[in-house]
Amino acid sequence: MPDDNRRCPSLSENQHPSHSQSAFRRYRTAIVIGILIVVFLVANSISWPYVLYGPGSAEPVHPRVETGKKLDEKGSLLFTTVSTYSKPNVFSLIYAWLNPRMDIETEEKATGGAVNYTAYRNLLAYMRDSSESNALLAAYNVMKKEIDVKEEGVIVYTLLKESKAAEHGLQEGDIITSVDGKSTLNVTSMIDALSSKKAGDNATLKGTRGGKPFEATVPLIAMPGEQDRAGVGFKQQTVLKVTPPDPVKFDFNDTGGPSAGLMMTLEIVAQLTGEDLSRGYRIAGTGTIAHDGTVGQIGGIQYKLMAADKQKADYFLVPFDSSIGLADLDDPKLTPAQRAAMLNAIQNGHSNWTLAQQTVADLAYR
Repeated sequence: MPDDNRRCPSLSENQHPSHSQSAFRRYRTAIVIGILIVVFLVANSISWPYVLYGPGSAEPVHPRVETGKKLDEKGSLLFTTVSTYSKPNVFSLIYAWLNPRMDIETEEKATGGAVNYTAYRNLLAYMRDSSESNALLAAYNVMKKEIDVKEEGVIVYTLLKESKAAEHGLQEGDIITSVDGKSTLNVTSMIDALSSKKAGDNATLKGTRGGKPFEATVPLIAMPGEQDRAGVGFKQQTVLKVTPPDPVKFDFNDTGGPSAGLMMTLEIVAQLTGEDLSRGYRIAGTGTIAHDGTVGQIGGIQYKLMAADKQKADYFLVPFDSSIGLADLDDPKLTPAQRAAMLNAIQNGHSNWTLAQQTVADLAYR
């Protein structure tokens, strides 16, 4: 007969092995998830020395330029920008690499070899401010109205490769106002202040950097092509403060660079003359502006056209540059991006004008 008293396995004993396996699986899953989280956080926190470029914005200039005059525009003048993102993490890099509308450049190439990215940003901020001054000068010149101009220093545009100033604290974007205690509010006065010195001598420079005071004592070099003249070794330009008789105000502090100059000028003229230059159209555009009204070259035309297309612009104003040559690359007012764009145009025949045409064709058949 069966032994009714034999011991039956308990429920807990039957479940114990599977319970242990389940606990182990949960433990292993938690470890894997933890490792993935750590890897994600580390990858997300590490920045890389690159700059990402893509389509920016195309927005009306009107709200950003105030003149004290009201203008009833039937259309609008749009200034365009390039979206830039510096020091991206690996996820942003992968996204840009996969996105056909974005490009990736090394930080060194993007900044033109500036001392650091902060110096480059300071230079772009100055270029924006300078474009506002030039827009005022060009606008008042075409309207044949007087305007007050004051010299305020010398901007460090690009340090020459022969210069030793960067090693002693000078940066692109610095505005020099004195040399060895002598006021240097323009390029001529700075050259005069250094005229008695020779290569190897030191000079103490004072001025502003990003709006804050700075001082640097730098060694002088024999200027390339001018062996009888000693200098710091940088491409320079006089900083101008322009004060118009009308209460003109700009609001472009969230942008950098000089390429909105053309559209600023058109908006100033439109508001102060009361003439609606848009003629009822949405007119986007880009281009630097000189004090005499000359329109100059820009970078990133393809991104700006994409932005204008997104905003349904009717027309786009682009600088025509078929006649540029190698000599134009020495213009100290060029940004690294502009210089790179012009060099590309010379070497490959892809000027702003032809690149704009290609981009428009691509947008039409996308």
